[in-house]
Amino acid sequence: MHREQFLQKFYLRPQPNVPWQSPEMQHGFRPSAVLVALQERDHGLDLILTRRSANLRFHAHQICFAGGRRDDEDPHLMATALREAEEEIGLRPDQVEVIATLPPQPVLTRYMIHPYLGFIAPDVQLAPEPGEVQEIVRVPLARVLQHEQHFIQPIDRAIYHELVFIPLDGQVIWGATAAIIRRLADHLYPERQALYRPVR
Repeated sequence: MHREQFLQKFYLRPQPNVPWQSPEMQHGFRPSAVLVALQERDHGLDLILTRRSANLRFHAHQICFAGGRRDDEDPHLMATALREAEEEIGLRPDQVEVIATLPPQPVLTRYMIHPYLGFIAPDVQLAPEPGEVQEIVRVPLARVLQHEQHFIQPIDRAIYHELVFIPLDGQVIWGATAAIIRRLADHLYPERQALYRPVR
């Protein structure tokens, strides 16, 4: 999938609703933000992810988007996403074309993650910050949007009721990152929403 194909699909229909969209439902959650960065390559769009450093206290080795909690100095959550992307993968704010916000995603640590979707130019070079990022993980966007390759486990939680797992070369994208990817897949391909693999 290339940029123009993506944009046609993305703007064709409204984004999926989430039950925690309202400010009332988000009460008590701390704000954070991530950058869902897409970069055009010869084969199409790559989704830019990171693998967290092994020496981090929380979520070591986990594959996730660049991002983090909002600092007091951040004027808004988009600034948070862009600041974190610069700190973690060396991506300057002026190298990102933010085109949309995606539905927020709560996590058990009581953060509400606000994803910002953006494009970066093909010639932009990324560099992981070793203290936070072990490596930058590139994956063709079309590959992770395949509904039939998503594993879903129903759970009984106060706000959300399923966990999503996306296999990737012997590893697994899961948690909030996988949930955000799954929701983007539902947005682009609503006719495939019923497709998934159960976790046994």
